[in-house]
Amino acid sequence: MSVIENNKNPIWSFLQNRIVQHLAFWVLASVVCFKIFTYSPETRNSDLLYTFLFLNSAAAVVYLNQLAIRLWLAKEAYWTYIFAVICTLGFGLVLHYAIFNYLPNWLFPDFYFISYYRPLEILLFMLAFWAISTLLRLSKAWFRELAQKQAMQKLEQAKTKAELSALKAQLDPHFLFNNLNSIYSLALEEDPRTAEAVLKLSENLRYVLYESGDQETPLSAEIKHLENYFQLQHWRFGGLLDIQVEINGSFNDLTLPPLLWLPLLENAFKYVGKNDLGAFFVRCKLDLGPGRLYFALHNSLPATQTPKTELGGIGLSNLRRRLELLYPDKHHFNLVQTERELVAILELKIGTA
Repeated sequence: MSVIENNKNPIWSFLQNRIVQHLAFWVLASVVCFKIFTYSPETRNSDLLYTFLFLNSAAAVVYLNQLAIRLWLAKEAYWTYIFAVICTLGFGLVLHYAIFNYLPNWLFPDFYFISYYRPLEILLFMLAFWAISTLLRLSKAWFRELAQKQAMQKLEQAKTKAELSALKAQLDPHFLFNNLNSIYSLALEEDPRTAEAVLKLSENLRYVLYESGDQETPLSAEIKHLENYFQLQHWRFGGLLDIQVEINGSFNDLTLPPLLWLPLLENAFKYVGKNDLGAFFVRCKLDLGPGRLYFALHNSLPATQTPKTELGGIGLSNLRRRLELLYPDKHHFNLVQTERELVAILELKIGTA
């Protein structure tokens, strides 16, 4: 159970109360000190009173130390804090003897008290209270910081998930628009493959809307989506466009975020054209190696194409953002335009089954 979850528990909330924590500390300290100071088998009032008097000077050490932690240790003023600790221990020692010399005669005139511990022994007692109180304060600060980190992580995860959902929501209409254009071209020509193209589109839509809703999807499903996409584009362009797809490697049991390379496909078919050498092509290569997934897409550019400073639109912007969120420092994405072709390369560091 995490610290965040514990905060919802009423028992945990009760234990988090500062007054309860302080009372528990001093009750435990009283029991331990009473056991140390009692020399006879039976409980005597003088032992109880001795314990009470002793804890007064110990309390001064504890709370002066808490103040020193807040004023100097928390601000990394270490030497000042060390000096304050020395003064606190010295003050605790002096207060201890002052209490035993003057306070009992006023509060308990029927009892005779002396401090039967030597100064070094008393100092060791004070040092123990200082050490315990310091550890408790630092451990509490550590748990508080841990709770804050967990809360920040949950907020970050929620923000990332929401952002990825928004990016995907922007991507889906773009995908549908481009595919409908492909089928529209077939329908205009009364191509008999129009019905099969609609079936391919429905398969891709079902995948985009329903099967790709998870954070990870089987790579085999992504490849099926890729093949359907290329088949639709092949029918759209007929034999005019040279479309080549090369897939290498075993993709069994491998998963990755859905629709990751779809913006690259849309971008390739958006800018494809016959270059000055007469080449008119889109070539795709998908290769799986040890701990690495390589995706490359080449498309020819029209001879009249002028160099662009910014390639692609919302799809590529979304892709770059998704890669930053999903694969921080574990991806390489490059989009290069030459005079005759546009090259997109995406490499991911992944784990293989």
